[in-house]
Amino acid sequence: MVDALLRFTYAAADASAATLAARAVLGSAEVSMRGDALSWKQTSLVDDGISVSRVEVRGDAVRLVIGRSTELVVVHVRTGSAVLQNGEHETTLTAGGLGLVPIDARAQLQTSGADLELFSLPPAPLARLLGVSKHAVQLHAPRITPRSPELAEYLRRVGHLLTSAVFGVPEVYARDLVRVQTIDTLTAVIVEAFELTNRSEDATDRDGAVVRRALAELRAHLADPVSIPEVAEAAGVSVRGLQLIFQRQLGVSPLLHLRMLRLEAARQALIDEANAGTTVADIARRFGYSNGGRFSTHYRNAFGESPAESLQRVRSRPEQPLPDDSEAEIVRP
Repeated sequence: MVDALLRFTYAAADASAATLAARAVLGSAEVSMRGDALSWKQTSLVDDGISVSRVEVRGDAVRLVIGRSTELVVVHVRTGSAVLQNGEHETTLTAGGLGLVPIDARAQLQTSGADLELFSLPPAPLARLLGVSKHAVQLHAPRITPRSPELAEYLRRVGHLLTSAVFGVPEVYARDLVRVQTIDTLTAVIVEAFELTNRSEDATDRDGAVVRRALAELRAHLADPVSIPEVAEAAGVSVRGLQLIFQRQLGVSPLLHLRMLRLEAARQALIDEANAGTTVADIARRFGYSNGGRFSTHYRNAFGESPAESLQRVRSRPEQPLPDDSEAEIVRP
């Protein structure tokens, strides 16, 4: 439990004082400028899962250099503009713009006037989301701006929810479950928006083991109710970690793969029981479909014919195999 949200306020009129303010939340940081006139006003809210700083910067070519960040930092330009450089990437962020500084990255932000919001995430919430030890968080960050305007807008909204409705309301902030879940939601949006993945040294071997455990759990429950959280628990990772690993290894989500496994099992049951009086509705219910129409739609998308056509084919010509589904297209939901 967090006893209290820490709040720090700073007002700096020179680069040295601004550097001390930035280092309070960013660790390795340095502020410089081209002229002598500087106004740096900073308010930082510090929680064990995230820190949020609002900084008003005015001056001539003020530069904030972050050297080997120990945390993941998301920059939100509220007003004004700033240029973010991160390795080979450079982008100009205008009002509403979002940029990323990955863990271990060296980056710099330059502006002559902007109101900024900095979200700093330590490894712990990232590790919780990705299903790895916090010591194994080694992020691959292929981009420094969000992949879509929709995700960018959602990130801004969740960030505002955290700062105003959680951090800004003591009664809400005191509820650990609400606080942690809101931070995790913001972390999840950041992971999705910037397409972050983990790349620990043993990631390939570990991913393979997770997939094998998950598939064993899925196949054991083809005719039984099973939830993705239960599969993730059996595989030894978080739900988000399971989703990321399935996308990397199989190119589909766990839920979509479960659907395909059930459809394949249903198809085999139609073949085996075609002459035993089994109906399509029986097979649909057995493999988790209460809606026969939805079952028929998914089946046709996967195998190119309806389950009734498959059943009739086997009954009328049992010697002729069902069509090869090796090139069947899976229609994503």
